[in-house]
Amino acid sequence: MLPSWLRRFALPCFVLGVTGCESSEPPLEPPGLGGVALAYTVDRYDFAFDLTTGEAASRLALDVEAGARGCVSLPAPPEVTDVRWDGVPADFRVVDGHLEVCGVAPADGPLWIDSQQRVAETTEPYTRVGFSRRLDAQGRLFTYLLGWLESCDLFGPCDPAPGRLAHFTFDVTHAPGAVVLCPGSLSRRDDTHTRCELLGTRAPTYSAFMIASHPAWQRTRLVDTDVGRVELYEPPGGLLGPAIDAGAVAEFLAWMTARFGPLPYGPELRVASGRTDWLGMEHPANIVLRDDLQMFPSAYTNMTLHTLLHEIAHQWAGNRTTLASAEDYPWKEAVAEYLTYVFEDEHRSNEAATTLAYLDRLARTSSYYLRPRDTPAPPFLSFVNDVYGTGPMILLVQLESLLGRPQVLAGLQSFLAEPGVRSIEDLRRALETASGKDLQRYFDTWVDGQGEPDWPFFQVEWQQGEAFALTVTQRTQAGKVYPCEVELELQGEAPEERRRVTASYGLDPESATAGLTVEGLPWKVQQVVVDPRSRLVNRRSLSAVP
Repeated sequence: MLPSWLRRFALPCFVLGVTGCESSEPPLEPPGLGGVALAYTVDRYDFAFDLTTGEAASRLALDVEAGARGCVSLPAPPEVTDVRWDGVPADFRVVDGHLEVCGVAPADGPLWIDSQQRVAETTEPYTRVGFSRRLDAQGRLFTYLLGWLESCDLFGPCDPAPGRLAHFTFDVTHAPGAVVLCPGSLSRRDDTHTRCELLGTRAPTYSAFMIASHPAWQRTRLVDTDVGRVELYEPPGGLLGPAIDAGAVAEFLAWMTARFGPLPYGPELRVASGRTDWLGMEHPANIVLRDDLQMFPSAYTNMTLHTLLHEIAHQWAGNRTTLASAEDYPWKEAVAEYLTYVFEDEHRSNEAATTLAYLDRLARTSSYYLRPRDTPAPPFLSFVNDVYGTGPMILLVQLESLLGRPQVLAGLQSFLAEPGVRSIEDLRRALETASGKDLQRYFDTWVDGQGEPDWPFFQVEWQQGEAFALTVTQRTQAGKVYPCEVELELQGEAPEERRRVTASYGLDPESATAGLTVEGLPWKVQQVVVDPRSRLVNRRSLSAVP
């Protein structure tokens, strides 16, 4: 997901998010109906929804101990009614945001928990998560049921922990002629019923709970290759289609599948325009882009294309392989943004420099570390705004300089090789295995911290004689020394008098000072520029002029 806040352009600050972190262990709640709490995992959600009325029917398949007697407690909205335990009406209550229902688990097969509710046409503050109808620029109604981290229980009983992966089906009733999208394979039973099945590769609840509809969407094929098809759903006169370079999308799909395998949710990827408060959002086999995306002040050289490629990367990095907890949100966005940047660097090099400059600008002004260790912990919506810069820069771009891009990409291939749940620590271990380097100090220094980040700045001194001698001193308020490499550009008087050199502190620096000597420099250095290509999070300082 890319949020629509672009701080450097003074637009409203906004990102979808949550307010806490969940354990990756199956939930256990104290039973309130006199039974023993049963451990469970939700294997499948069957969700039926009427877009015209908001009525929903939810059926969950729970993996529990065969024949066990007791109660399950599932996060759920208070409006839940008609609860059934394995098809039989059951005593239940909803208290403190949890549905408690009791019975005897079947001797074989899953335990089915059924319920009904009406989903209110309302959204959460700041996030627009929920059920909404909004008019597009032409006054046509865009309808969206949207879940996010730890929020799927808005629509019925659900285990909302970010690390849960499950199968899904969606049966959607809608107005005649409406075009409806939902995750997985798409079929249309008749003019008022659409079904989607996500029964192959599992998906997380945060992105799989999605139903979107527009009365005037028309389907256009953007890409049709051996590695995948991309269909654009947009009303007549829409602005996204003309702004998307279909050839670049095809190239990116080929580039991604060569490294990470086939599209996780089948060969068809649907991209739809919608009236949203953010730039783009990933859903399994679906992407929703803001319908006026190309009208935004561009933080990237090609705002629409970059956002689409970022969301495509999330099909592997965030959906098929998902975050272990809300605390691990940074790796998901970091990987999607980094892979988009690397593709730009290798195939559209004129765009990559702008991307790096923007990411670095965000990171240098961040208010929190990637994993804040503040007490009390900051609200998720506060610190998550920073991760779109610090995430890709710290977790991946800076490590290119220390490890090499082939090693970083190899680490990501291992990290995303199989469907499942991953943490930032899992990413560290994958990068260590790929590079053969110990990254513990790097992660301890750059990733974790309290308060406003104490990013380093660099003082440069030099002497020029037969050789050019540089001394680079790393400064921080607390005296912390960061593992890193800092690039320096030596500049002479003429525009062509330029040379880049690197001062390395390594992965386990012993000193805040690094020195290097440059031989054979035929012109007089007038200035030294720190980090000219925006590859290191730092608070730049002017070089000293002897």
